[in-house]
Amino acid sequence: MATERSPWYRASKDAWFVQFGGKQVRLAKGKDNRQEAMTAFYKLMTTTADVPSATKILTVQVCDLFLQWSEKHHEKSTFDWHKYFLASFCKDPQTARLLATELKPFHCTHWLDSHPGWKGARRSAIGVLKRAFSWAEAEGIIPTNPFKRIKKPAVGCRSRVLSADERRQIHEAIDDPKFGDFVTALEETGCRPSEVARVTAADVDLTVGVWVLTKHKTAKKTGEPRVIYLTPKMVDLTTRLISTVPEGPLFRGKSNRPFSKNAIRCRFRRLREKLPQLGNFISYTFRTTYATTALENGVGVAQVAELLGHKSTDMVMRHYGHLNQKVKHMREMAAKASGLPHSAASVT
Repeated sequence: MATERSPWYRASKDAWFVQFGGKQVRLAKGKDNRQEAMTAFYKLMTTTADVPSATKILTVQVCDLFLQWSEKHHEKSTFDWHKYFLASFCKDPQTARLLATELKPFHCTHWLDSHPGWKGARRSAIGVLKRAFSWAEAEGIIPTNPFKRIKKPAVGCRSRVLSADERRQIHEAIDDPKFGDFVTALEETGCRPSEVARVTAADVDLTVGVWVLTKHKTAKKTGEPRVIYLTPKMVDLTTRLISTVPEGPLFRGKSNRPFSKNAIRCRFRRLREKLPQLGNFISYTFRTTYATTALENGVGVAQVAELLGHKSTDMVMRHYGHLNQKVKHMREMAAKASGLPHSAASVT
């Protein structure tokens, strides 16, 4: 017997139907149009005015309700990120039609294993899935988040620090000057890749040498704009870009389109393929390198935090202070702290 959550094909009508609200609703014409029927079914499930009870709501409904909320409360880039992973999770019709109360951590594991190429993206995928179902639990839509105990893998690439020679090799491997400008901005500012991709001429104040972003990752938390302090090299680069791109994002690819998150990811993947001797690095590695190099050169933790756009020093100490990898430097610091001559730190 068909249930309210199982569309079926009726040969006599050559159409797909579902039992909904006590009535049989036609979803699509033609036996071969099962995917069209499923799309219509999901839309029917998620556009109904009443949210189903916690014991009857489907996985796809939970995901779509979260996306409706995310679209209203997040930046478009964040919403698109959520949509990318949740659409992937619901791509399997069997998973999408499951009651949310039937979900288990296994369904997340099975989904991740079906995407062996994600690697670093596994952490983001788990984060989005947990976020969606945690929101649903908080809103009383489901009794509990089935994925709350799943642990995200540790961040790998963000502990990577590039040497000056490695940065030189990366620049030499870039054959697109426009992308070279983008990487230079990452290196010279310590910005998040999304911040560089977003900056426009309207965000620039060359009289004092800064970018001022009102929309940024921590805007809601801090309530303040993100100020990026420009080096002389970045002032010259910004001036040049403003002269050619007076409106919209300054940094653009060969097709004159702004760098999207996926475009940046693909560009760095190709760089890793060109430079296998450098091991693993991503766009964010330049931010980690910027912070660690600043600390190593004696810039105060509070100043580094401000340069990175953090309100406190906690994040810097927890994620960017990789000075434990710089043994010689730390021995010199220990010698300074104890009042010993600088040469004492050089004893092997």
